[in-house]
Amino acid sequence: MEFTIVLNQVITLFVILVVGFVAGKFKVMDEMATKRMSEVLLYVTSPLLVFNSFFIEFTKERLINIFWMLGTASAMFILSIVLSKFIYARFNENLNPVLRFTAIFSNCSYMGLPLIKALFGDEGVFFGSFYNVAFYVALWSYGYIMFGGKGTRKELAKKALLNPSMISIYAGILVFIFGISLPDPVRNAVQSVGNMTMPISMLIIGGVMSTSKLTTLFTDWRVYLASAIRLIAMPLLALGILLVVGVPALPASVVVTALAMPCAATTTIFSKMFNKDAVFASKCVTVSTLLSILTAPVIIAFAIGHLM
Repeated sequence: MEFTIVLNQVITLFVILVVGFVAGKFKVMDEMATKRMSEVLLYVTSPLLVFNSFFIEFTKERLINIFWMLGTASAMFILSIVLSKFIYARFNENLNPVLRFTAIFSNCSYMGLPLIKALFGDEGVFFGSFYNVAFYVALWSYGYIMFGGKGTRKELAKKALLNPSMISIYAGILVFIFGISLPDPVRNAVQSVGNMTMPISMLIIGGVMSTSKLTTLFTDWRVYLASAIRLIAMPLLALGILLVVGVPALPASVVVTALAMPCAATTTIFSKMFNKDAVFASKCVTVSTLLSILTAPVIIAFAIGHLM
């Protein structure tokens, strides 16, 4: 049953991705269009998707699960940082940060949160938002510095803690703790715009994929290595640890789902920014996204079957 549910959701994502791919091929979505849509996703729909998840009743159990979420997410980022350093130690300085980044950071926000909402509802997004807290802190501290980024602690902290999704989390925490009630039209608007995140994110991914020659994507064994570590090794490692530690079912399932997502799109952005192998980074993001259509249903269904 779990496998069928997850498979149906992933196939839905894939169909929308194909629509974006076709739109890109026919120039309905060009590079400027995907760039603008990405900004809408970053500044509008994704923050509202997160904010909407906080309109739930405050309970002691949910508060405890928040700490479970933050603790397990942080632990997995630390573990993946350590493991990636050993796994990719022999690769040159142009590829090493790219490969390590793919192991550490998944597409847990733009692709992960919509899938989490489809599988676990608003409460799943609620806990997934706290996974993103650890994600953004790790991304704009260790991830940024690993690629060669420089800045003062204040500048790095600003990037990590004052991005749109984090601001929506701060506002959502106030709503959650104090039980603030907004008028129904406002809540309905927030929910409607937030629900646009999933189709927009997959249209963007499809549009970006349409600019690549698919025949050149599948000839580099290093891309498959990065995809295997990202899509299979990391979520299964997390599942084993979560079962041993005894993390509550829903937070644990959200963590595994986030880790089963493909390489973060930021991999390509940082590679371009810091003059690493951006072409290779794009291949990792694209191939892992395509392969996740096959791996994610199996991994997530397996995890739910053992956790829920």
